[in-house]
Amino acid sequence: MSTAQNDPTGRAIDVSQLSFEQLQAVHQGMQNEIQQLTQSFGALRLAIGRFKSSEENLTHISPDNEGKEILVPLTSSLYIPGKLTDIKKDIKDAKSFITRKIEDLEKRVGAVRGILAKKNQDFQVVTMMRNARAQEALASQAKKKS
Repeated sequence: MSTAQNDPTGRAIDVSQLSFEQLQAVHQGMQNEIQQLTQSFGALRLAIGRFKSSEENLTHISPDNEGKEILVPLTSSLYIPGKLTDIKKDIKDAKSFITRKIEDLEKRVGAVRGILAKKNQDFQVVTMMRNARAQEALASQAKKKS
């Protein structure tokens, strides 16, 4: 099995030429990289959710509501009472801003999704090659014992 993988410098590596120890190091590095990408993917999805929530909340803000009591979120579960005053930003401009942010984040999510898919494919190839090397080593040891 001969599949080229990319090393940190961007060069292709033929994993069929690597020793078990080298494959183990590549496997661990790829596992860490996939974990970090997955965390980044989750953070981007969370940010999109927050912007969508903000976009929805803009429907409740209008000059008619000025001076009315509202609950102001400090965290996702802690709110304090407040009053809506001095609405300076045009709601349409705010919605436009949020929409642009959501679109940008969705593009980034798509890019990370593609990178993750490729990394997972590469990871499977390295895992299969590593397992094959381990089987070869076990077979070699069994021959030596007999």
